[in-house]
This record gives sequence, C-alpha cells and structure tokens, in this order.
Amino acid sequence: MRWFGYAGEGTGAAEPVRAAFASVLRARDGVAAGGGVLLTDRHLLTCAHVVNDALGKGLLETGHPGGVRLRVAFPGSAAVRAAACTAAVATAPRPAASRAVPDGVPPGPGGDRPARLTHWIPPRRPPGEALEWHGDLAVLELDEPLPVPPPAWQVMAAGQEVRAWHGGGHPATLVEVTVKDVDGRVGYIDGTLSGAAIGPGYSGGPLWSAAERAVVGLVVARLSPPDAPFSADHVVRRGWAIPWQAVRRELAEGGAGALLPPDAPDAWPAEERGAVRHELVGPLAVLLPDPAARADAGRRLARQCGRSAPDDGTAPSFEELAAVLTEDPRALPTLTEVLAPAAEGGRARDAVRALHTLGALALGSRLLSYGEHRRLLALLDPVAERDPALLPAAARGALEYPELPEPVRPARLGPRRVAAAVAALEQLGDGARVPDGSPRVPALLKVAEYVAAALPGTEREALRGWSRQVARRLGIHRAALAERRADAVAWAGRRTAGGHRTVVRLARRPGDAAEEFRCTVWRERPDGTLSRASTGDDRPLRPARIAELIRQAAAVDDTSAPLVEVVVDRDALELPVDEWGEPDASDPLAGLFSPGALGAEFQVVLRCPELRHRSPTGPADLRRRWAGNRTEEPLVVDERVGDARALKDLLYRTGRRATGRVVVHGPAAGRALMLQVCLFLGVPVVLWDRTADGFQHAPRLDQVDPAGPLESLPERVRDFRVDVYADPGRPARPALVWENPDRPLPDELRLADPVAMTEES
Repeated sequence: MRWFGYAGEGTGAAEPVRAAFASVLRARDGVAAGGGVLLTDRHLLTCAHVVNDALGKGLLETGHPGGVRLRVAFPGSAAVRAAACTAAVATAPRPAASRAVPDGVPPGPGGDRPARLTHWIPPRRPPGEALEWHGDLAVLELDEPLPVPPPAWQVMAAGQEVRAWHGGGHPATLVEVTVKDVDGRVGYIDGTLSGAAIGPGYSGGPLWSAAERAVVGLVVARLSPPDAPFSADHVVRRGWAIPWQAVRRELAEGGAGALLPPDAPDAWPAEERGAVRHELVGPLAVLLPDPAARADAGRRLARQCGRSAPDDGTAPSFEELAAVLTEDPRALPTLTEVLAPAAEGGRARDAVRALHTLGALALGSRLLSYGEHRRLLALLDPVAERDPALLPAAARGALEYPELPEPVRPARLGPRRVAAAVAALEQLGDGARVPDGSPRVPALLKVAEYVAAALPGTEREALRGWSRQVARRLGIHRAALAERRADAVAWAGRRTAGGHRTVVRLARRPGDAAEEFRCTVWRERPDGTLSRASTGDDRPLRPARIAELIRQAAAVDDTSAPLVEVVVDRDALELPVDEWGEPDASDPLAGLFSPGALGAEFQVVLRCPELRHRSPTGPADLRRRWAGNRTEEPLVVDERVGDARALKDLLYRTGRRATGRVVVHGPAAGRALMLQVCLFLGVPVVLWDRTADGFQHAPRLDQVDPAGPLESLPERVRDFRVDVYADPGRPARPALVWENPDRPLPDELRLADPVAMTEES
C-alpha cells in the first residue's frame, strides 16, 4: 500500500489528478455542468461550453460572458460529493437561467467557492464541419490559491490509456478510454462496452494517463449514435477531446500563456525522472535516517501538498519520499523548509544543498515552498493594490535580463497578476557574483529586496524577513544577500530622488502659426499613473504660455529638479523647449525676479515614440537596449561612423544590439536622419548639441559626461544648461531623448496614431 495518498481519496487507489479536479456548478441548481482541472494553484481550466451551460446559455454560444463569477467545487471533499455530485450523476446538464454570483460570497457548506472568468476562447466550427469545433476553452480564477498542486501535463498520443470522471467528481463515474487518433487539434477516444461511458456532464474534465502520471487533454463531447435500433455499424462510445498540445497553443494565443507550465512535461523522459528520484534517495537517507522523524516530516509534507498520510506508526520509504519530490513542483522546497533548520553539521548541510541542486533538475520545479509562496503573495498583494508600478519597476531595476518574462513586462501589475509574475520570477537566476562555494541568489529574492527597499518601515521589514528565511533555507551566504540589499536601497533612493514627472504633448495642426503649438499636460500621481493637468483649451499657444502651464503642473515640493517629458514628433526634435520661458534679455533685472528657462528649472527631456511605433519590434528593442545601458558602453557618433545608413548597420551588429545610449555629433543636416535611425531602432537615450554645426564642436558636451552614470544624466544636462544659459560665450544647447520604459506615457498617447495626431483638421 502506498504511504502517500491524495486528499479525500479514502483507501482506494485514486489518481493524483483527483485533488486538482474541479466541478463547475450551474447557477440555477448547483449541479455540476461539467468538470475542470487546476492549471495553477489559483486558476482552473475548463471548456467554454461548460461555462455557457453553467450560466444557462446555449452551449456553443461564442459571445464573451464578461467577467462573470461562477461557483466551483473540488470534490475531494466528502461534503462536496454529497451536495453536488450525487444529483449530477443521474442528471444530464440542460441550459439553466443565468444568475450572477455576487462578489465576496464565501465557500458554501459543501466546499464550493467563487471563481471569476478571466480568459475566454469560444467554440468555433471550421467551415463545413458538423461534428467538431475548435477553441472551446475557459480559464477561471479563484479568489485565493489552493494548497493543491496542479497536475503534470503531457502531450496526447494515439494508444494512451486514459481516465475521465463526470463533472461531479464522484469516483464511481470513472470511465476508461483509449486514445485512438490525434491530429493536433482533436483527439478521438473510444471506450469499451463495460463500465461507465462518457456522456453529458463529463465535458471540461481532465483525461488522466496513469502510465505517464499526467493530464493529456480535456473531454469535449461524445459522438451519439442515431435514434434508431442498435446496429453493429453504429459508432458506440466514441468521444473527442482537446489534446494538451492544442490547449497550450490556444491558451498562448488567447493571452493566457503566463499561466502555462514553464516547460512541456514530455521534455522530461521517464528514465531521466527515475534517475533524479534515485539520486534523491541518498540525501534523504542522510537527513531522515530515523523512521519516526521521517514519518513526521512525511505527514507535514503531505498536509502542505494536499495529500493524505497514515498515522499508524509507519514511515514512508526513501523512494516514496523521492517520488513525491519529483511529482509535486513545490514538494522539495516544502520538505527542505522543514529539514534545513535542523541540519547540523557539514554532512547534513551538504545533503540539503544536494536536494536543492537535484530539485532544480526536476522539470517544472519551483523555488518556493507552499508556505513561502502563500506568505509572499500575502505581502505583495496589498503592495500591488496600492502601487501597481512597483513590482515591475523593481524587477527591471534588479535584473540584468535584456527581456523579462511576459508576466513581468507590463508597467503596472495589480494584485490578480502578482501570482503569475512570481511564478515567472521563480524560474530566473541572478548572474551576480557570490562568495565561493555558496548558492547564487535567486532572481525572485533580489526582486523582493528591491520591492522591500521602496516600502515603509513595517512592510519593508516583513518582506525582508521573508527574504531572510528563504535565503537561510537555501544556504545563501549572508554577504551575498547583504550586497543585494545594499543595491536595492541605492535603487530605491534613485527611484524616489527623481520626484514625480510631468508629461507634455506638443502637436500642430494644419493652419497653426509656425511658433504656436497645441499642448496637453499630465501630472504623475503617487502611484505612477498620470492625470490630465491641462489641455491648453485645444488651441495653439505661444511657448511662453506653454511654459506657464508646465510650471503650474510640475511638482514644487521635490528635493531635486522635477522631470518634464516633452512628447514630440520626429520633425520637432530640434525644438528648443528647454529654452522656453527665458526672461527678456533686454531687461537686466527681469532674470532676477522671474522664472528662468524651463531647462534650468526642470530636467527637460524629449520623447518621440512615433518612429518606434513604426517598427514591429519597437517595444522589445526599447526594453533590450534600456537593459543594455547597465553593461554596454555608449556609442559616440563622429566622423568615423559615416552616414545614417552606416549607423543603422552598426546598431544592428551583434556587439551593438544592446546599445542603449548614443551621443550624436556633427552638422545638423546629417544629424537629423541619424537621430531618427536611433529612435526607430529603439535606442532609449540619445544626446546631441542642437547648435553644433560640425564634428569639431563635440567637446562642448564633455562637461555633461555622456558616459557617466545613467540615472543622473538628465540632472547633469540640466546643470550644464544652467551654466551655458548664463554665459553668452558658450553656445552649446544640449538636447536629450529619454525613453524610460518604466515610465509609460498616458494611455491616450500610447493608443493614438502619432502621425494622425498631427494631420487631423
């Protein structure tokens, strides 16, 4: 008899998928409309037509139901079986009246709970097809993660023996079928004439392969024989399913790619899995030689992993423990969370380290234990609610990856997206050096330190305490964690030192005077979002009036000069916005008792997204090159570079694909096209002198220190402007494009066609 079982399975040999099996309940009567299965610990996958049925709609309706909330149950609970499953076994699903489930409804007495529809891939019939359809997937999100591991997934193949259950989940509804054929979109499954058959209510449920210990697809439908006396020519007990390979493709294309397992299970052959299990036995024997201690650790592991364990004085074998560690993605860190604090002596510590090393080889394994994961989400969710820009900004500040995983790329991540971001960060490493012989600091811990550094006292210490505990379990050297913490403090200081920014959009329409511009101003809120401060009354304004609007909107209580981002089109890159607002030079006293030029008061920079929007790889180029600013030297464009075409070729070369800072010298005639090439290729930082008329004027910008620290470059430019504005003998006028991807533009600018904005009449 197996020592580890599955929650709610009793004494039978239930499959691991049973704990992750979900019942999607009809709104009208609470009966199961169909099944589902956990995709993550917070998301479950089912068929779209099951959701339609649960809402009382036509099964194959394609319209998006919106963010509806349904009730789902996990029939590992005996109470759920009694409440939802018994009636479902004998009742074929029929459309029920749609009834929304209100927010905040707690789990019902049978263990059911609300889940919100987050992804909808409607059923769609190919032209001329009467029997089958494609798509037909839906993802539901639970309010809280479950302490149940999602099952492994495997590609569907002909010849697999698989099992299915009715949506109510009762073990008596077990059906055994064989995969007869798979064409990449549909899998055909046949049952024998004995036992139960797939019928109404099985849709959306997982098809479980016991041999491969993985889900290979979802049940979709059965092919019914004609309404006529039975004939040997009739198709009997044939159904069809969505194979895992089609599920992956549909979810990735439907925007749910972040929820997919990080690797395909078929990439880990059974012999390799067995080899890892064999290697795990040795360290387990060192750490748990005493059967009583092994039984206690096994029971604690079982509780966290949603499994059952006997309390009869027996202990699991080392092989049984090793099997659990390779089947459950969080089992190994959950076990070492128990073992690491008691690992005394070099041999025990080496054994814990060996477990972590071997765990990294297990396909789909996670960094955090179940407890660590729950605690981290509890700490980050309220932060994301209050400041959705902080977590992605911390990830970009902490990690030197040219492109972060998709779940971490958005500029803002609300609480519902934190779990997916954490899952993605768990897969990344940190390339920074560590003391010899000690483990590297995982990327997730480094990001947590950066988030903590930007938080107030109590929250900061709580997150640092979490990071400290995980680092201790992993055996990370204290000096390595302290170094990351110091980097995080410096980053947080730079993040707050810049103050809140002001965004200004300048545009012209046909018929506007040459020296007048239509102006819209946005002010940054404390959470990083932007609110309109002025529209300029949608009429062309003189530069002096625009300077007044900017001063009215810009923050006045910052300890450093506020950042003013001026969004222009490519034909306005030479616009001297930083000089606007200068006092009348003919009045010797005016400069004493009036504001100075904008470029002296503020860190005035330009943004020009127009050309980048024309490039299909524009956003990715910008991210890659912004990250490259950490490691790549700036490119100085002088007479040796040649023309704009040569510059483009240079920036395309392998050694320059990550160049994020370009200093352009030379006469205005050739410089204009070179600036546009830089912006089209996603270079985020471009510096030049507007008044230079030849390469001989390059030394004028030396005082700015163009290759110096990136973060302070806008302030160095402002400081330089103060000097040159005050000295008539210094004609240099520096201009700086500063496209920080962590500082998104207002939605109305990012969604608008920048060309159309200048051509409307």
